[in-house]
Amino acid sequence: MTDRPYAHTDLPDSGRTSHFTIDEQLPEADEKQMIHVLTTNAPVTVTGARDETEGALANLLAALATLGLITNSTTAS
Repeated sequence: MTDRPYAHTDLPDSGRTSHFTIDEQLPEADEKQMIHVLTTNAPVTVTGARDETEGALANLLAALATLGLITNSTTAS
């Protein structure tokens, strides 16, 4: 046993996954931007009662839009 930190060769199935497959699993530019937004913004608080779903949904949509994850184009009915 060595005192070195774990290396990728210590992982199960190391060397069995092609670089092409690994590259396909890496995030695209827009996904990296989303990760950046999520990690740099403070968490948002979603409020509303579950039994009053319209208000809770409106608040959730507003919170997601604040994070830049969606464009909220919904309207009240």
